[in-house]
Amino acid sequence: MANSKYEYVKREFEFHRHLPASNWIVVRIDGCHFHRFSELHAFEKPNDDRALRLMNACATSMLEKFPDIVIAYGVSDEYSFVFREKTEFYKRRESKNISLCVSYFTIVYGMKWKDFFPNNDLKEPPYFDGRVVCYPNINTIRDYLAWRQVDCHINNQYNTCFWALVKSGKTEKEAHQALKGTSSKDKNKLLLQQFQVNYNDEPAMFRKGSTVYRDKVKTDDCGNPIKRTREAITVSNFDLIGPEFWENHQYILGEASDYLCLGGKEKYGYEYVKKFDNIHRLPYSNWTIVRISACQFDQFSLIHSFDKPNDETALRLMNACASLMMEQFPDIIFGYGFDNEYSFVFQEKTELYQRDERLIISSCSSCFTSFYMMKWKEYFPSKELVQPPHFQVEVSCYPEPRIVCDYLSRRQSECHNRNQYTTCFWMLVKSGEGENKAKEILKDTLPKDKNELLFQRFQMNYNNEPAMFRKGSCAYRQKVEASEDERWDVAVAHVDMGPHFWAKHSYVFDRR
Repeated sequence: MANSKYEYVKREFEFHRHLPASNWIVVRIDGCHFHRFSELHAFEKPNDDRALRLMNACATSMLEKFPDIVIAYGVSDEYSFVFREKTEFYKRRESKNISLCVSYFTIVYGMKWKDFFPNNDLKEPPYFDGRVVCYPNINTIRDYLAWRQVDCHINNQYNTCFWALVKSGKTEKEAHQALKGTSSKDKNKLLLQQFQVNYNDEPAMFRKGSTVYRDKVKTDDCGNPIKRTREAITVSNFDLIGPEFWENHQYILGEASDYLCLGGKEKYGYEYVKKFDNIHRLPYSNWTIVRISACQFDQFSLIHSFDKPNDETALRLMNACASLMMEQFPDIIFGYGFDNEYSFVFQEKTELYQRDERLIISSCSSCFTSFYMMKWKEYFPSKELVQPPHFQVEVSCYPEPRIVCDYLSRRQSECHNRNQYTTCFWMLVKSGEGENKAKEILKDTLPKDKNELLFQRFQMNYNNEPAMFRKGSCAYRQKVEASEDERWDVAVAHVDMGPHFWAKHSYVFDRR
């Protein structure tokens, strides 16, 4: 691919934004449309203990998966993860940091769902968006976490009052009106006088949120005492605003420092913390391409016994996820995928998330992950999903349809090169050659050499292999001619994306 005519697409248009060095990285994950999701799954109001414990379990799995996360804080449908300041997690590439975290959190949420809701099936895919923000020192990290905990208190106190009023017979509009302009003291008084509820007696998880960190303990997993101190991931509901927690856990953020609340002149302000949140918007009047690719997929495919060199069922699962992506995001006009990746083209005028790059990356990563999990049993009914699949995302922008077509041709050329190589490799391995020997045989071979090897040694004509393996899969909308009303359904085809294809499907770029 290095000398192909499509190489300019990568060289001139693909970019990688790196987060500044020696800054603490915070990835904050938020549920998308969780108001609807919670109603659909009958969550208890104002707080569902099971749903919160599920979020905490996902956060615990995040700390197990990513050692550079030093602390996490969560409330309701959000969780913030703090990476140590010296982390080199994926070389501090912003898109990989955010997409991998959101994707992994999503898949764990789905896979652990039954542990907390054994009698409640997932009725729609849960998905999340995320943002990444950098903070320069320990002081700002502590202020950030304090800000989120203050938000937890304000929102939970309001919701506790609101749902108490609703359950007592008021309409939601009347409850909002009754709480309008009330202070924290007024709300405490309302709860006590009208409902005999002392807000301070409510569970700490509801009032203070949940903090997940590695604690230093002298017990084993069963609680038995041991001599040496070890680290154990712990979920607690402590006050993060005051100094006590930090004085007792100075090792979490490293070297101790005097805590200066730089925004503390205004009580519970923390407004300055928000100034670090820089929104990067993708350039207008450009076609946006989001490329999703699986992480550690060799290991995943081995664990789940995928056929080599191609597992048709796994590829059809990827295509099904692509079709659902196009239904979820109407601004996607085209998708192309092969192996463990899929590229989605968004129309040039899209205003998805006001073109906020972080939210587009994270929501696409999370949605695709959730679809993959929920569709798994349909395609692999006799296989359990043993290891969580997760995906990373890269985003690029192109000013003209011509360049978008060249990008897609570049991916299809990569599909051909990769598939031809792996077909030869696995045929050699299955014939008895060791993997190292197979690589040696294929070293520096040309496409013509590989075709000749397949034909002479295995009587296989590469061009007769299924088109899905050789050409990948194109997903696009086409008009359903038989329908009375105009309807466009997603079609999946395995064709060359040359001039003839685009001449026949020119509407892909023109349709609004």
